[in-house]
Amino acid sequence: MKEAWALRIGMYDSGVGGLTVLAAFVRHMPEHDYVYFGDTLHAPYGDRTAEEVRALSLAAVKQLVARDIDLLVVACNTSASVAVDTLVDHYPDLPVLTLLDAVGPAVQHFPGRKIALLATRRTVEAGVFEARLRSARPDAAVRSVAAPALVPLIERGVKDPAVYGPFLDSYLKPLATWGAEVLVLGCTHYPLIANQIQSRVPHTLLIDPANHLARHVAEKQDAFPASSSSGSVTLLASGDATVLDAFWKSVSSQIQTEASEEYGHIGLRRKPTTSGAKAVTHGSATPGMHP
Repeated sequence: MKEAWALRIGMYDSGVGGLTVLAAFVRHMPEHDYVYFGDTLHAPYGDRTAEEVRALSLAAVKQLVARDIDLLVVACNTSASVAVDTLVDHYPDLPVLTLLDAVGPAVQHFPGRKIALLATRRTVEAGVFEARLRSARPDAAVRSVAAPALVPLIERGVKDPAVYGPFLDSYLKPLATWGAEVLVLGCTHYPLIANQIQSRVPHTLLIDPANHLARHVAEKQDAFPASSSSGSVTLLASGDATVLDAFWKSVSSQIQTEASEEYGHIGLRRKPTTSGAKAVTHGSATPGMHP
């Protein structure tokens, strides 16, 4: 019998959105230890250049690697779209997962033939998420919509649906008219306003790839043996960590057990070589690591 042990899983996002990914992992793997870094000083990443996103992603991962993580989960889809190869090159021995790895398997078993992707401008322009969807479902039509106004509102903690309304209408009405049967939430911030999104496309199935990714990793018991530990969560921020704490309290309070679903294989990204409530602590990001 393999000895049980707790993984130390690092995650990062430009701000609070990646907490939805953290919640998914805590829901499916509560026994492990999590270190989350929110780059709140530089949010959002979605309108930055690819070069800026790569630099900020490297700096964020440096914070996590300094805390001895065993596995990296890129909880920012903008970063996953443009920076993963750079991260793998810099940290060849660190297993890396992204929601990009889950988006294809997440839609493979749904019958809808009209699939939409709602994401940041940089993610849409990169095209990699849409390419994964087309590869997974060559029988389906795929449309991508950039939603640049949403992340800044979410990061500011805006709750009023009336503020989101005009933006959501402009992004989603064309998809409703088109008859989108599946809508992939292509930014980890969007599950925080999922109810408002769903209300505008009531006949469309919303998919959050984070749930599929977390469930898959939890099922890989040979690679990640279960631990008897109660687990922990550490929140780090480049700015005010109390912002993360407030969002985490809200997100974690909604953690529920979901029914398991079968879906395709998701693989770890690693550079080739030649040879549930959680205890929350707060840490300080190391000064001078961010550009």
